[in-house]
Amino acid sequence: MISPKKTVVQLEAYSPPTSGRENMLRLDFNENTIGCSPKIIDALKEIDANKLSVYPEYESFLQKLSGKLGLSPDKIVLTNGTDEAINQIMQTFVENGEEVIIPVPTFAMFKFYATIIGAKINEVFYNLDLSFPFEQVMNSITEKTKVVILVNPNNPTGTSISEKQIRDVLKKAKSKTSLVMIDEAYFEFYGKSSINLIKQFDNLIITRTFSKAYGLAGLRCGYIVSNKEIIANIRKTISPYSVNTIALLCASVALDDQKFVEQYVGEVIQNREIMKKQLSSLRVKVFPSSANFLICDFGEKCEEVYFKLKERGILVRNRTKDPLLKGCLRIGVGTRKQCEKVIFELKEIFGVKE
Repeated sequence: MISPKKTVVQLEAYSPPTSGRENMLRLDFNENTIGCSPKIIDALKEIDANKLSVYPEYESFLQKLSGKLGLSPDKIVLTNGTDEAINQIMQTFVENGEEVIIPVPTFAMFKFYATIIGAKINEVFYNLDLSFPFEQVMNSITEKTKVVILVNPNNPTGTSISEKQIRDVLKKAKSKTSLVMIDEAYFEFYGKSSINLIKQFDNLIITRTFSKAYGLAGLRCGYIVSNKEIIANIRKTISPYSVNTIALLCASVALDDQKFVEQYVGEVIQNREIMKKQLSSLRVKVFPSSANFLICDFGEKCEEVYFKLKERGILVRNRTKDPLLKGCLRIGVGTRKQCEKVIFELKEIFGVKE
């Protein structure tokens, strides 16, 4: 038998629980809980065979996206979701043995793709209150560092990073000729972005996705934003057709229907605070979040609550095996009706009577 390279042998497979989720209240993957804009469904009905027989054409969509971002198209590259974005950044810039700094806990695919490359991974733990470990990250950046990973807001903690902290990390990294990658998958729910810093820092790379607020997780469409030199190099390593025609069509319609996204995001932000108060009234510790989910500490009842919610048709994510998150569930925030359903079932589980 022919063996794969050592980094693959040592790699722990990433197997998210994605099956058996139909007809459930899906609050486990931070998806848009009402789906995509109805205008996208209408557009799909107009697709004919000719549209599907032609290779994807990026140009018109890039023009629309660049206009929305206020950047030229040569500062954007489209990707098959954030997963491909992370992989291509690693493939383009990180050599075997070079250091990648990853504050943890965070999205598993950063470590996953860095490991395949053979990078030396320096994990920096978030603070006990799940706030961003600014000093520890700053102290970790050295001449050996190739990439610093920041996630703003972070998944699974919901933690945000201030602009001042980001600027300081960028300055320190630049002095060591290191890149800083900021994943902004949840920025719509946070309302703040670092895209304005691209003109000031030539070591900044930002990734975004249509999977969350736009409700297009099944189509795998994302993008990378940086200066044109970095983007040109990433384009050398990426497949020219990794984003399919249907994904481009739907993402384009999604950009045109900002009202749909803004209304949903506004409702989620409002419900996030309501959920936090109601969970706290049940004596559940809830950590601050700037995303569309909450980290909730159920302590010794974590497993019991997880399975009992599942029995009641509610899926949440058990994060108890993550660093710093023992006893914690990550609960997505959706519509008011969906949130009320979660609280009602939790009260039933805890035996709380109105």
